[in-house]
Amino acid sequence: MATYFLVMMFGIGAWIAVNGLWVELPIIVQEIPESWSLPSYLTVIIQLANIGPLAFTLGNKFLPRFVKEIPVTYALVVIGVLASALLAHFWKETIYIAGADRSAALLILAFFLSMVDCTSSVAFIPYMSRFPMVYLSPYFLGEGLSGLLPSLVALAQGVGEGASNERCVAQPVYNSSSNSTSGSWGPGPRFTPKVFFWFLSVMMACCGLAFLALNTLQVTKKQQVKEREYDVTTSDMHELQEISKTEAQSTSDIQVTDNILTTRQNVFLLVILAIVNGLSNGIIPAIQSYACIPYSYYIYHLTLTLSNIANPITCLMFPLLRVKSIPVITFLCGVYCVMCTYIIIIASQSPDVLLRCGDTGAALIVVISVSSVAMVTYCKVAISSLMRNQGRKKLLWFGISTQLGSCIGALSIFVPVNVYYMFKQY
Repeated sequence: MATYFLVMMFGIGAWIAVNGLWVELPIIVQEIPESWSLPSYLTVIIQLANIGPLAFTLGNKFLPRFVKEIPVTYALVVIGVLASALLAHFWKETIYIAGADRSAALLILAFFLSMVDCTSSVAFIPYMSRFPMVYLSPYFLGEGLSGLLPSLVALAQGVGEGASNERCVAQPVYNSSSNSTSGSWGPGPRFTPKVFFWFLSVMMACCGLAFLALNTLQVTKKQQVKEREYDVTTSDMHELQEISKTEAQSTSDIQVTDNILTTRQNVFLLVILAIVNGLSNGIIPAIQSYACIPYSYYIYHLTLTLSNIANPITCLMFPLLRVKSIPVITFLCGVYCVMCTYIIIIASQSPDVLLRCGDTGAALIVVISVSSVAMVTYCKVAISSLMRNQGRKKLLWFGISTQLGSCIGALSIFVPVNVYYMFKQY
């Protein structure tokens, strides 16, 4: 039981920093110069942070004696703890650059947090190969909690009582001179972003302590398999990550079936995968603020936190509602694209969005946004399950398609938001 708990705590550190940063956006965007466009910056920053896993993978391949999972993981944890702690103190600090105030500290620290979490995908998983396959379940449970825990804390934090009912009057706007919001606004959140970022720092520290215990305690050392049994490459483990994340919920071993797809079917699935990742990891997060905040900051806050909760729940439900039919997966992806179209249309109408003055419009954007996250998560897991049956090479293409789609989506939406200002705020 001790090893299970430590592995779970170790898994929590995988993505808690970035997930926490996203759910805190409804409060942050009220007090920084970038305001509603901040999510579009974050989507690009997260893609740039993939330099971390790329550097680790190359280093592990060509300099395996120097670039190893254990020292790299210790470094990632230290960076995560320090970056979260520094965010607690400097998230509102600005620097005058290129004719405007910029949240340089926030953006730089967000890059380091993103690099930590992105690199965890290729450092944490290979380390887990030192333990029997059964310990993947508590690890991915912890990774699921890395989205759930900050969401629950954010729900407890709130965004302020006045954010839920002032829909038909001018919304609060950033005031650079006072570094606060102005307009009709009620009491603020129950605790500040500073407290929230300290929570993230503490959770990263707990991850580090759990990792230290896994490496040093006798009870955990006894659970580790012999070196020749876990001598696999970083790329091998990275390719297995997506499917292990789902299969670990219902089985303790990975077995390949005989359900082989044609080349055309595989290419078709990879194209669909790139499209939905471009939407889910690039376009929609960048414009979600324009679609939700006109209804209120509370609606934006609720949408992000419930979406973060929907993701791990969907992963847990997949083994019970497994789909292997390509036409069904295609239909579900089509439904997701329709949902995204609605969100994009609403965002393009900002600030005078559809049904802004009533509860119906607010309820619609929350339900559609959260449902779309559950839908796209299910589609990704279903496609990864089919790719798993094709062997490691197809899993490699699964990862390439995911990253390529996400990168194209993030870059394609950045210019319309921040150069041509096609999405407007109050």
